[in-house]
Amino acid sequence: MSWEVLKEVERAEAKAEDIRQSAQKEAREILKSVEEACAIEERNAALEHRALSLRILEDAKATARRRIEALEAEEGKKCAEEMDKARAKLPEAAEIIYKRVVADGHR
Repeated sequence: MSWEVLKEVERAEAKAEDIRQSAQKEAREILKSVEEACAIEERNAALEHRALSLRILEDAKATARRRIEALEAEEGKKCAEEMDKARAKLPEAAEIIYKRVVADGHR
């Protein structure tokens, strides 16, 4: 009878070892699938981050471009106003130059 009990204990230990090995294998598989899922999530997050960064950069470039165009238009307007002022004074300047040349022309 004690021989039977020992055999039963051996069978129980063998079964426990099989269960332990099976649980370890399942745990490794679960860990592997979780690591793969994390890698995929990490890759997707990196792609989303890159896309967001590119959108932010493009928005900043567009804003800068619009600001530059506005400044160029403003400066162009100021230059045109200064040119108009200079053109308005051109006849007077020509007359002054002419008078000086005529007055001092004998030198």
